[in-house]
Amino acid sequence: MKPYEKYIKKENVEKIHKISMDILENVGVKFEDESILEVFKEHGARIDGDIVYIDHKLFEAAMQTVPSEFTIRSGKGDVHIGNGSKVFLPAGGNVYIQDGESIRSMTNEDNINQFKLYDTSPVISCGHVNIFLDEQNQTLDERIYGPVAFVLKYSNKPSIHTKINTFPIREKDKVRESFQKGLKLVKRFEGLDEAYVKISSINPISPLCYDHDPLEKIIGACEENQPLWIISAAMPILSGPTSVASIMAMTNAEILAGIVLTQLLKPGIPVVYGNTSTSTDMRTLQMSLGSPETALMIYATAALADYYHLPFRTGGLLSDAKELDVQAGSESTMLGMATLDCNPDMVLHAIGVLGSFNLVSFEKILVDEEIIMLINRMLKGIDCSDEKLCYEMIKKIGPRGSCLNGRTPKMFKEEFTMSKYFNKVDANQWQNNGSKSVLEATHEDVLKRIESYRMPQITKEQDDLIRQYLPAQYRDRI
Repeated sequence: MKPYEKYIKKENVEKIHKISMDILENVGVKFEDESILEVFKEHGARIDGDIVYIDHKLFEAAMQTVPSEFTIRSGKGDVHIGNGSKVFLPAGGNVYIQDGESIRSMTNEDNINQFKLYDTSPVISCGHVNIFLDEQNQTLDERIYGPVAFVLKYSNKPSIHTKINTFPIREKDKVRESFQKGLKLVKRFEGLDEAYVKISSINPISPLCYDHDPLEKIIGACEENQPLWIISAAMPILSGPTSVASIMAMTNAEILAGIVLTQLLKPGIPVVYGNTSTSTDMRTLQMSLGSPETALMIYATAALADYYHLPFRTGGLLSDAKELDVQAGSESTMLGMATLDCNPDMVLHAIGVLGSFNLVSFEKILVDEEIIMLINRMLKGIDCSDEKLCYEMIKKIGPRGSCLNGRTPKMFKEEFTMSKYFNKVDANQWQNNGSKSVLEATHEDVLKRIESYRMPQITKEQDDLIRQYLPAQYRDRI
């Protein structure tokens, strides 16, 4: 039995699929780009204005060409996606930081330190940096391509997620050109003209709409033969219907419509199925990440991706809490368990998230790393091999014998987790040693981790290629 079957039966996955197909055929999806409408029209889709209706025949033909796994190449290590690859990506896009007892806006120094923490993380697979904040002192090229150039220069890990900042581009007809220029830059840096070097994230607008700029990026990625992931993120009542099943049916239709489009443009191009839909707190009309319904949607995403034989992205150790407290720990553990249990191929915003994606805590990055260690051990289960049953040891010790003898055995270290930050000492000993909290302990290690960062080596030719796109203060060091 697959993990998701504990929460959604296979016959109900089929039922959601059928409703999604009815949505695609009879409700349709809005595509706000004339060139995209022409593509669908050329392939026989029914179109009414900018609403596209996708029938079973068109859907089935498109889905047959999507690969179930693929590899992104990089001089800093290849990244395979598919078959439960669990590629953990950093949090990005947060605009606030939890700093001690206050929440404040992020600065560029915070961005750099966040990058260093992820670069030195034993959990995070790939490099990433947020958009730089002092844009008034930057050229347009630095604003668009600066984050890409930064990660190429400073990350010790492969960077697979495209961070080409197209928001500053005012002319709509320049979005695709600028986006493709960024992809070409990465190809030249890596010296890999034909390989997959980046994956680009595309977000439909719930309910059932793709607006102009994401569609131009889909075209650009397909023309450059670079993978995509399609990610819906609906909220019940606000941008979707009012139940978990109906949210999954609607967002599934959104995602499938985008995947069909990619295959019409470039048959065989890899696409990752993504869903980060959540609950809604109707008292505040805010996203509610830290809820059991969000965890159920993680499992449902795994089930639907499995149904279509697609690699998928979902989950993360997410929380709505505003500080590293019991709420943050409870919600992150609940969603972390669902994420790791359903074995995703990609996890974006994997660790460090507070405040419904908008807030980051450096200390929580370290706590989340520890939570992942604990969950992974739990999911590993109990090894009942003859060796681990230790009969000869029990026989040798005998009744009322001593099990403590010399150094800690290797088997114990393999079997039992040793927490680094969660307090295990006697209460009086803890108090006598200054009553240090988990927050204080992790804060000390945050500073050590940032200090431990070391720049990677790149060639002079690579440096010359990207130098012009880096803001002046980051051209030589960080």
